[in-house]
Amino acid sequence: MRTPEAATAVTRQIQLAPASPAARRGSEYAELSRRVKQAGLLERRPGYYAWKIAATAVLLAAGWAAFVLVGDSWWQLGVAAFLAVMFTQVGFLAHDAGHRQVFGSQRASYGAGLLLGNLGIGLSCGWWVAKHNRHHAHPNTEDADPDIAAGALAFTAAQAHASRGAARLLYRYQAYLFFPMLLGEAIGLHVASIRALRSQASRHRSWEAALLAAHVAGYLTVVFLVLSPV
Repeated sequence: MRTPEAATAVTRQIQLAPASPAARRGSEYAELSRRVKQAGLLERRPGYYAWKIAATAVLLAAGWAAFVLVGDSWWQLGVAAFLAVMFTQVGFLAHDAGHRQVFGSQRASYGAGLLLGNLGIGLSCGWWVAKHNRHHAHPNTEDADPDIAAGALAFTAAQAHASRGAARLLYRYQAYLFFPMLLGEAIGLHVASIRALRSQASRHRSWEAALLAAHVAGYLTVVFLVLSPV
């Protein structure tokens, strides 16, 4: 695993190294891509992911154990903050599996995505990977990048000007409302996952739906068994 200092040093070498005549072919992005690959920045790191997955699994289990031990108490707010961090780490691992950084084969990467995404955090792996691939194919391109489609937020002036009523008022003050609205993003991702599994036919939809249902059922069961309604 490269340290941040080593990665920074490699990045500087990429920026400063003169391009060879062969590397000057194609666009500037193609040239940069060749330099990144030559520097080894895209090589898989199985050792790094082995310890990261193990550490994340242990800490996540410890968080749930603390949740049960603390019981019906306001101290659960601290446990919730810790579990939020661990769920985010699981999401990062699912992201990397979707990019096939963890495993070389597509089947193993998709299987890891199902366990980390659908079962681990209740997010549809198939839906997210398809959406994320469209994002990388057209980054920040209006009407092509799904991550900047107008919804709760407007990402371009044209989107804001085309809105009407309450949406236009919301877009006007969205900079001030960004962090409160961000709290609802997780709910939005869960809802989008369920909608995608209901509307899109795929070869693995039954597996995705079963694992997603197992996540929701397990999560709610533990929460309602340990905590009071208040």
